[in-house]
Amino acid sequence: MASDKNFQAAFEVFSKAEGGKDGKISVDGLKKWFKQTGLINKDTGITDGEVEKAFAATAKDKEGMTFSEVKDCVGSITRVKKLDQKEVLSKLGEAGQMKSAGAGAEKK
Repeated sequence: MASDKNFQAAFEVFSKAEGGKDGKISVDGLKKWFKQTGLINKDTGITDGEVEKAFAATAKDKEGMTFSEVKDCVGSITRVKKLDQKEVLSKLGEAGQMKSAGAGAEKK
């Protein structure tokens, strides 16, 4: 599934950009990722606090989440907010493409 690959690539981009260690992303990195995609807003009903709450409930290590934990976390948020999980994962995947394209442009 292409969106899964995009989502995983985006996870890797954001975890590295936010200084994540051992292939993990911090709660701040996760919130930035959601903000960049425009998912934290009144239309979705997702707030910083809800991302933090879902992170705390899902992460085994409070310092950071693995890829599979982030997927579970997104699933938790989409269930609570009654959002389409595939659509949210797709938006998160697209954000990684934008961020990596921007990072690539800076390196040239």
